[in-house]
Amino acid sequence: MCGLAGIYDPDGKPVDLRQLRAMTAQIRHRGPDDEGFLLANARSGELRSYAGADTLPELASALPSLPAHTQCNLGLGFRRLAIIDVSALGHQPMVDPSGRCALTFNGEIYNYREIRAELEARGCRFTTQSDSEVLLQAYCVWGKDCLQHFVGMFAFAIWDGANKRLFIARDRLGIKPLVYTKVGHTYYWASEEKQLVRAARIACTPNENAILRLLRDNALFEHPDTFFKEIHQLPAACYATIDASGMRIERYWSIPQPNYGDLQNLETAKSALREMLNQSLRLRLRSDVPLGVALSGGIDSSTIACLARSLSDADMRTFSVYYEGSKYDERPYMDAVVRTGGFQPVYYTAHSGADAAAVQHWIFHQDAPTSGASPFSSYQNYKNVRDAGIVVLLNGQGGDELFAGYPYFLKYQLAQQYRKEGWTPTTRSLWAMLRQQGPRFTAAQAYLAWQTGRLEPSQLRALEYRKYSLDALYPSDASPELPPRWSDDHLDNALHASVVRTHLPHMLHWEDRNSMAHSVEARVPLLDHRLVELAFNIPGSLKIYRGIQKFILREAVRGLVPEVVLQRTDKIGFATPTADWTLGSLRNDVADTLHSAGFLSRSWVHASAVRDQFDQDPRAFGENELWRLANVEWWYRAFFETPLTPES
Repeated sequence: MCGLAGIYDPDGKPVDLRQLRAMTAQIRHRGPDDEGFLLANARSGELRSYAGADTLPELASALPSLPAHTQCNLGLGFRRLAIIDVSALGHQPMVDPSGRCALTFNGEIYNYREIRAELEARGCRFTTQSDSEVLLQAYCVWGKDCLQHFVGMFAFAIWDGANKRLFIARDRLGIKPLVYTKVGHTYYWASEEKQLVRAARIACTPNENAILRLLRDNALFEHPDTFFKEIHQLPAACYATIDASGMRIERYWSIPQPNYGDLQNLETAKSALREMLNQSLRLRLRSDVPLGVALSGGIDSSTIACLARSLSDADMRTFSVYYEGSKYDERPYMDAVVRTGGFQPVYYTAHSGADAAAVQHWIFHQDAPTSGASPFSSYQNYKNVRDAGIVVLLNGQGGDELFAGYPYFLKYQLAQQYRKEGWTPTTRSLWAMLRQQGPRFTAAQAYLAWQTGRLEPSQLRALEYRKYSLDALYPSDASPELPPRWSDDHLDNALHASVVRTHLPHMLHWEDRNSMAHSVEARVPLLDHRLVELAFNIPGSLKIYRGIQKFILREAVRGLVPEVVLQRTDKIGFATPTADWTLGSLRNDVADTLHSAGFLSRSWVHASAVRDQFDQDPRAFGENELWRLANVEWWYRAFFETPLTPES
């Protein structure tokens, strides 16, 4: 798990080494264990490696320091967090034996041992035990088709000297980040936006469309753009080639259309899911450094913890967040898992609420404003992880999106059930939901299910998002954008949208920035692409059964996860008291922000109306709306109003 920086001008303009050095230094938190540089001349084919300030001593003595100037038109910078083969042999940028290709790689290829054996059978020889060398040699043998062999999370850049092109790629679900921009004929790419804005000092402007989507629609990272108009993400499941003819982006994977087959049978689906969960966890337990588990008390994280314990005898710690004396305290469920697995628990709590200075510092790490405070709690949790000496953390990200864990999905299954089976089965589901969730919740879902069947999708999404904001506060009252329809099945279509667009992309952004801010690698076993494909081949009737969400996952891990967790029907998420903070410990800071001259001048909000609404009745704002408004302003100040210093 590491950080990348790169500059390439296909027309031959020399790399600005001040920019490259600053871009690499900016992300020391992503890789405190080692640093390296490589410069290449695309015309002559010359490659040369250089040391940086944090290069391992045994390597620094053998490598020249990065010079002040160069005639090379490609530069690679790298920061390393050593996980697999932590020796100096894993140093990057890494050059293949022929001297043809050079690699910088952030992430993990979990099945690297299996790929290595396949490559060795083809005559490849290896000098390290790292997955990085496996990735590099896989590219040398298979070219772009190497991506089809990988099970993992990755963002990497390979300079292919033989073909005089840069090859960059990102994993199938977008777990690891890769952002880029172009200035003139020069391409820049990085792991984090701040490397381009603050370190390389590339002129950027706020992306008002992204800001409005967040403030008005609670939508984040639904497009390849970022909150900086000039910076873009390489989309998940895509690779790009850059050469003298320009940049071409291609998709190499998409979630296949459902083929339920035998998986319509409960026992068959349970068995297949349990086996795939085991396969995913076995690969993600491969580590040469200490490993722990994030535990929230929900079904997803409890599943990961209990499966990890069943597959490993190693001592293992769990890391959790709670807020005592409130509905956000899930310790009874966490403790049940801790007792079952014999884990060593570590807890984080903040009894006095959030601190504005800490939140603002965290927003800088995020490179973006956020929609609620849950990721801030996760950020605090990762500090505990690193302080405990843990470098790799397993978590349950993705389970809600794959197995319909959010209440949001219930209306789609009800509408689909009514369309396929009629009133009688749908009524049974509603009665079951009534017993579990009560009349108000059930009535709301029944109403929304009815609307699902009669409204246009864009109208339905506008109805769903009404709770998030007061429309009159923003320049446009346009309906939220509609994700492309993927399936005629209401629930399948909603789940697909949540994985590729509406939910998972921003949650993975948070997870990456939070973990790497504390030099911790976050692994997400539920997002093994093979498990994702399997999940979409399990019908929705087994994901939500008579009002029970994640039904198939509960059944697959029954007997392994404590029953008190499996019987939960509430959905808290990563429990954090966002509204309590914005109207409590953060209230004065939020008030100062909304009354400031800077905020009142912003074009993406009717700022005086926001100020007046806050003064009149701050509880009238939409769900977490005050948090978003303050976050956007604090993000803007961090990136556009904080003076640059020589070290920035």
